[in-house]
Amino acid sequence: MASDALTRAAHAHAAHSPADETPLRLLALDIDGTLTNSAKQIMPFTRKEIARVVETGVHPVIVTARAIDASLIIERKLGVPTSHIAFGGGSVRLREGGRLTVLEEHPFDSSAVELMLDAVQGSDVHVGLYTATEWHVSDMGFWGLREARNTSIWPDTVGDGTRPRAPADPVLKLMFRGDREALAPIKAVIDRELPSVFAHLSARVLEVTTSRKHVALRSLSERLGIAPREVIAFGDTEADAPMLEEAGVGVLMGNADPALQIAPHVERTLSNDEEGVGLSLRKHFPTEAPFEI
Repeated sequence: MASDALTRAAHAHAAHSPADETPLRLLALDIDGTLTNSAKQIMPFTRKEIARVVETGVHPVIVTARAIDASLIIERKLGVPTSHIAFGGGSVRLREGGRLTVLEEHPFDSSAVELMLDAVQGSDVHVGLYTATEWHVSDMGFWGLREARNTSIWPDTVGDGTRPRAPADPVLKLMFRGDREALAPIKAVIDRELPSVFAHLSARVLEVTTSRKHVALRSLSERLGIAPREVIAFGDTEADAPMLEEAGVGVLMGNADPALQIAPHVERTLSNDEEGVGLSLRKHFPTEAPFEI
Protein backbone atom coordinates (compact mmCIF):
# COMPACT_ATOMS: atom_id res chain seq x y z
CA MET A 1 0.00 0.00 0.00
CA ALA A 2 2.77 2.44 0.94
CA SER A 3 4.75 1.64 -2.22
CA ASP A 4 1.63 2.22 -4.35
CA ALA A 5 1.16 5.63 -2.76
CA LEU A 6 4.80 6.54 -3.37
CA THR A 7 4.61 5.42 -6.99
CA ARG A 8 1.41 7.40 -7.53
CA ALA A 9 2.90 10.50 -5.93
CA ALA A 10 6.13 10.29 -7.93
CA HIS A 11 4.19 9.89 -11.18
CA ALA A 12 2.00 12.89 -10.43
CA HIS A 13 4.99 15.02 -9.49
CA ALA A 14 6.80 14.13 -12.69
CA ALA A 15 3.65 14.81 -14.71
CA HIS A 16 3.40 18.42 -13.51
CA SER A 17 6.82 19.86 -12.77
CA PRO A 18 7.27 23.59 -11.98
CA ALA A 19 8.44 24.15 -15.55
CA ASP A 20 5.38 22.43 -17.00
CA GLU A 21 3.00 24.91 -18.58
CA THR A 22 0.25 22.40 -19.31
CA PRO A 23 -3.06 24.23 -18.82
CA LEU A 24 -5.35 23.09 -16.04
CA ARG A 25 -8.66 21.94 -17.51
CA LEU A 26 -10.51 20.25 -14.64
CA LEU A 27 -11.25 21.59 -11.15
CA ALA A 28 -12.07 18.96 -8.49
CA LEU A 29 -13.56 20.21 -5.24
CA ASP A 30 -14.21 18.33 -2.03
CA ILE A 31 -17.07 19.89 -0.03
CA ASP A 32 -16.75 19.55 3.75
CA GLY A 33 -13.68 21.26 5.15
CA THR A 34 -12.70 22.45 1.67
CA LEU A 35 -15.32 24.23 -0.43
CA THR A 36 -17.52 25.04 2.56
CA ASN A 37 -16.37 26.81 5.71
CA SER A 38 -17.02 25.84 9.33
CA ALA A 39 -20.59 27.19 9.00
CA LYS A 40 -21.15 24.91 5.97
CA GLN A 41 -21.30 27.91 3.61
CA ILE A 42 -19.36 28.76 0.46
CA MET A 43 -17.43 31.97 1.08
CA PRO A 44 -18.03 34.87 -1.37
CA PHE A 45 -14.52 35.26 -2.81
CA THR A 46 -14.19 31.53 -3.35
CA ARG A 47 -17.55 31.41 -5.15
CA LYS A 48 -16.53 34.27 -7.45
CA GLU A 49 -13.14 32.74 -8.22
CA ILE A 50 -14.69 29.38 -9.11
CA ALA A 51 -17.17 31.10 -11.44
CA ARG A 52 -14.34 33.07 -13.06
CA VAL A 53 -12.22 29.97 -13.60
CA VAL A 54 -15.16 28.00 -15.02
CA GLU A 55 -15.81 30.81 -17.49
CA THR A 56 -12.34 30.18 -18.94
CA GLY A 57 -13.42 26.66 -19.94
CA VAL A 58 -12.28 24.67 -16.92
CA HIS A 59 -14.63 21.76 -16.13
CA PRO A 60 -15.72 21.71 -12.45
CA VAL A 61 -16.58 18.55 -10.52
CA ILE A 62 -17.78 18.26 -6.95
CA VAL A 63 -16.07 15.26 -5.32
CA THR A 64 -17.70 14.28 -2.05
CA ALA A 65 -18.74 11.49 0.28
CA ARG A 66 -22.14 13.17 0.49
CA ALA A 67 -25.20 11.82 -1.32
CA ILE A 68 -25.90 13.08 -4.82
CA ASP A 69 -28.92 15.12 -3.64
CA ALA A 70 -26.69 16.97 -1.15
CA SER A 71 -24.04 17.49 -3.83
CA LEU A 72 -26.67 18.99 -6.14
CA ILE A 73 -27.61 21.46 -3.40
CA ILE A 74 -23.98 22.61 -3.28
CA GLU A 75 -24.01 22.99 -7.07
CA ARG A 76 -27.01 25.32 -6.80
CA LYS A 77 -25.33 27.33 -4.05
CA LEU A 78 -22.16 27.53 -6.11
CA GLY A 79 -24.09 28.93 -9.05
CA VAL A 80 -22.23 27.06 -11.80
CA PRO A 81 -23.10 23.73 -13.45
CA THR A 82 -20.80 20.92 -12.32
CA SER A 83 -20.22 17.23 -12.73
CA HIS A 84 -20.55 15.14 -9.58
CA ILE A 85 -18.65 12.35 -7.86
CA ALA A 86 -20.83 11.40 -4.90
CA PHE A 87 -20.80 8.70 -2.21
CA GLY A 88 -16.99 8.89 -2.07
CA GLY A 89 -16.72 7.65 -5.65
CA GLY A 90 -19.72 5.32 -5.66
CA SER A 91 -21.56 7.45 -8.23
CA VAL A 92 -20.04 9.40 -11.13
CA ARG A 93 -22.23 11.85 -13.06
CA LEU A 94 -21.18 13.98 -16.02
CA ARG A 95 -22.66 17.44 -16.53
CA GLU A 96 -23.05 18.41 -20.17
CA GLY A 97 -25.05 21.61 -20.43
CA GLY A 98 -28.36 21.05 -18.70
CA ARG A 99 -28.00 17.29 -18.76
CA LEU A 100 -26.53 15.15 -15.95
CA THR A 101 -25.63 11.65 -17.10
CA VAL A 102 -24.85 8.73 -14.79
CA LEU A 103 -21.53 7.29 -15.96
CA GLU A 104 -20.95 4.79 -13.15
CA GLU A 105 -22.54 3.54 -9.95
CA HIS A 106 -20.97 1.03 -7.59
CA PRO A 107 -23.38 -0.24 -4.91
CA PHE A 108 -22.58 -2.68 -2.12
CA ASP A 109 -23.52 -6.33 -2.30
CA SER A 110 -26.50 -6.95 -0.03
CA SER A 111 -24.43 -9.43 1.99
CA ALA A 112 -21.85 -6.72 2.72
CA VAL A 113 -24.57 -4.37 3.97
CA GLU A 114 -25.95 -7.05 6.28
CA LEU A 115 -22.48 -7.79 7.64
CA MET A 116 -21.93 -4.12 8.51
CA LEU A 117 -25.34 -3.79 10.11
CA ASP A 118 -24.64 -6.89 12.20
CA ALA A 119 -21.36 -5.29 13.32
CA VAL A 120 -23.21 -2.39 14.99
CA GLN A 121 -25.69 -4.61 16.79
CA GLY A 122 -25.83 -3.70 20.48
CA SER A 123 -23.59 -0.62 20.16
CA ASP A 124 -24.56 3.01 20.73
CA VAL A 125 -23.93 4.03 17.14
CA HIS A 126 -26.12 6.00 14.76
CA VAL A 127 -26.56 4.37 11.34
CA GLY A 128 -27.29 5.99 7.99
CA LEU A 129 -27.81 4.08 4.74
CA TYR A 130 -27.79 5.84 1.39
CA THR A 131 -29.21 4.65 -1.90
CA ALA A 132 -28.99 6.70 -5.10
CA THR A 133 -32.19 8.56 -4.17
CA GLU A 134 -32.89 7.96 -0.46
CA TRP A 135 -31.39 8.38 3.00
CA HIS A 136 -32.45 6.02 5.80
CA VAL A 137 -31.44 6.54 9.46
CA SER A 138 -31.66 4.43 12.58
CA ASP A 139 -33.11 7.35 14.58
CA MET A 140 -33.49 11.11 14.45
CA GLY A 141 -31.53 11.93 17.59
CA PHE A 142 -28.47 14.16 17.83
CA TRP A 143 -26.52 12.53 14.99
CA GLY A 144 -29.45 12.44 12.59
CA LEU A 145 -30.12 16.12 13.23
CA ARG A 146 -26.43 16.94 12.83
CA GLU A 147 -26.21 15.27 9.43
CA ALA A 148 -29.45 16.91 8.27
CA ARG A 149 -28.04 20.28 9.31
CA ASN A 150 -24.75 19.62 7.53
CA THR A 151 -26.27 18.49 4.23
CA SER A 152 -29.67 20.25 4.05
CA ILE A 153 -31.24 16.83 3.41
CA TRP A 154 -34.00 15.27 5.55
CA PRO A 155 -34.09 11.46 5.79
CA ASP A 156 -36.68 9.47 3.88
CA THR A 157 -37.23 6.98 6.70
CA VAL A 158 -36.46 7.11 10.42
CA GLY A 159 -36.09 3.98 12.55
CA ASP A 160 -36.74 3.40 16.23
CA GLY A 161 -33.08 3.21 17.23
CA THR A 162 -32.72 -0.56 16.80
CA ARG A 163 -30.70 -2.28 14.09
CA PRO A 164 -32.01 -0.77 10.83
CA ARG A 165 -33.13 -2.91 7.93
CA ALA A 166 -31.36 -2.60 4.61
CA PRO A 167 -33.50 -0.74 2.04
CA ALA A 168 -34.82 -2.48 -1.04
CA ASP A 169 -32.68 -0.38 -3.39
CA PRO A 170 -28.91 -0.89 -3.64
CA VAL A 171 -26.86 0.92 -0.97
CA LEU A 172 -24.08 3.25 -2.11
CA LYS A 173 -22.82 4.43 1.29
CA LEU A 174 -23.11 3.63 4.98
CA MET A 175 -22.37 6.19 7.66
CA PHE A 176 -21.88 5.42 11.33
CA ARG A 177 -21.70 8.18 13.94
CA GLY A 178 -20.78 7.98 17.60
CA ASP A 179 -17.80 7.87 19.95
CA ARG A 180 -14.55 6.77 18.35
CA GLU A 181 -14.28 3.91 20.85
CA ALA A 182 -17.54 2.49 19.48
CA LEU A 183 -16.67 3.10 15.82
CA ALA A 184 -13.14 1.65 15.81
CA PRO A 185 -14.26 -2.00 16.34
CA ILE A 186 -16.79 -1.62 13.51
CA LYS A 187 -14.05 -0.35 11.21
CA ALA A 188 -11.86 -3.29 12.25
CA VAL A 189 -14.60 -5.75 11.23
CA ILE A 190 -15.07 -3.98 7.88
CA ASP A 191 -11.34 -3.87 7.16
CA ARG A 192 -11.02 -7.56 7.97
CA GLU A 193 -14.15 -8.92 6.29
CA LEU A 194 -14.57 -6.46 3.39
CA PRO A 195 -11.05 -5.54 2.23
CA SER A 196 -12.26 -4.20 -1.12
CA VAL A 197 -14.33 -1.36 0.40
CA PHE A 198 -13.04 1.90 1.88
CA ALA A 199 -13.84 2.69 5.53
CA HIS A 200 -12.79 6.21 6.50
CA LEU A 201 -12.79 6.96 10.24
CA SER A 202 -12.39 10.58 11.32
CA ALA A 203 -13.29 12.02 14.72
CA ARG A 204 -16.78 10.62 15.41
CA VAL A 205 -17.76 9.57 11.89
CA LEU A 206 -17.14 6.33 9.99
CA GLU A 207 -18.04 6.49 6.29
CA VAL A 208 -17.96 3.35 4.17
CA THR A 209 -17.99 3.41 0.37
CA THR A 210 -17.34 0.94 -2.42
CA SER A 211 -14.94 3.16 -4.32
CA ARG A 212 -12.45 6.00 -3.79
CA LYS A 213 -12.52 9.60 -4.91
CA HIS A 214 -9.32 9.39 -6.94
CA VAL A 215 -10.48 6.29 -8.82
CA ALA A 216 -13.77 7.96 -9.76
CA LEU A 217 -12.03 11.20 -10.74
CA ARG A 218 -9.64 9.26 -12.95
CA SER A 219 -12.61 7.65 -14.70
CA LEU A 220 -14.39 10.98 -15.23
CA SER A 221 -11.21 12.65 -16.49
CA GLU A 222 -10.63 9.89 -19.01
CA ARG A 223 -14.20 10.29 -20.27
CA LEU A 224 -13.53 14.01 -20.78
CA GLY A 225 -10.16 13.41 -22.44
CA ILE A 226 -8.34 15.22 -19.63
CA ALA A 227 -4.97 13.97 -18.36
CA PRO A 228 -4.12 13.87 -14.62
CA ARG A 229 -1.56 16.67 -15.12
CA GLU A 230 -4.43 18.91 -16.32
CA VAL A 231 -6.36 18.55 -13.04
CA ILE A 232 -6.32 20.87 -10.03
CA ALA A 233 -7.87 19.26 -6.96
CA PHE A 234 -8.66 20.50 -3.46
CA GLY A 235 -9.23 18.45 -0.29
CA ASP A 236 -8.57 18.23 3.44
CA THR A 237 -8.61 14.62 4.67
CA GLU A 238 -7.07 11.19 4.23
CA ALA A 239 -9.92 10.34 1.85
CA ASP A 240 -8.76 13.17 -0.44
CA ALA A 241 -5.01 12.50 -0.27
CA PRO A 242 -4.71 10.10 -3.27
CA MET A 243 -6.78 12.51 -5.39
CA LEU A 244 -4.47 15.40 -4.50
CA GLU A 245 -1.36 13.31 -5.15
CA GLU A 246 -2.53 12.19 -8.59
CA ALA A 247 -3.60 15.66 -9.75
CA GLY A 248 -1.31 17.94 -11.71
CA VAL A 249 -1.88 20.45 -8.92
CA GLY A 250 -3.11 19.02 -5.62
CA VAL A 251 -3.97 21.50 -2.88
CA LEU A 252 -4.37 20.55 0.78
CA MET A 253 -6.42 22.89 2.94
CA GLY A 254 -4.82 24.66 5.89
CA ASN A 255 -7.40 23.17 8.25
CA ALA A 256 -6.29 19.61 7.44
CA ASP A 257 -5.01 17.45 10.28
CA PRO A 258 -1.31 18.34 10.75
CA ALA A 259 -0.59 14.63 11.16
CA LEU A 260 -1.96 13.79 7.71
CA GLN A 261 0.80 12.26 5.61
CA ILE A 262 0.82 13.44 2.01
CA ALA A 263 3.33 13.66 -0.81
CA PRO A 264 5.62 16.71 -0.63
CA HIS A 265 4.60 18.01 -4.06
CA VAL A 266 1.04 18.64 -2.84
CA GLU A 267 0.60 22.35 -2.19
CA ARG A 268 -0.84 23.81 1.01
CA THR A 269 -3.23 26.72 1.14
CA LEU A 270 -5.13 28.64 3.81
CA SER A 271 -8.07 27.11 5.69
CA ASN A 272 -11.65 26.75 4.55
CA ASP A 273 -12.51 29.72 6.80
CA GLU A 274 -9.86 31.88 5.08
CA GLU A 275 -10.90 31.51 1.42
CA GLY A 276 -8.19 28.89 0.86
CA VAL A 277 -9.77 27.58 -2.35
CA GLY A 278 -10.37 31.03 -3.80
CA LEU A 279 -6.86 32.24 -3.03
CA SER A 280 -5.23 29.21 -4.65
CA LEU A 281 -7.39 29.65 -7.73
CA ARG A 282 -6.27 33.26 -7.99
CA LYS A 283 -2.67 31.99 -7.79
CA HIS A 284 -3.04 29.35 -10.51
CA PHE A 285 -5.43 31.31 -12.75
CA PRO A 286 -4.04 34.87 -12.67
CA THR A 287 -6.31 37.75 -13.62
CA GLU A 288 -6.32 41.54 -13.85
CA ALA A 289 -9.64 41.59 -11.98
CA PRO A 290 -9.60 43.46 -8.65
CA PHE A 291 -8.48 41.41 -5.68
CA GLU A 292 -11.26 41.97 -3.16
CA ILE A 293 -11.98 39.76 -0.16
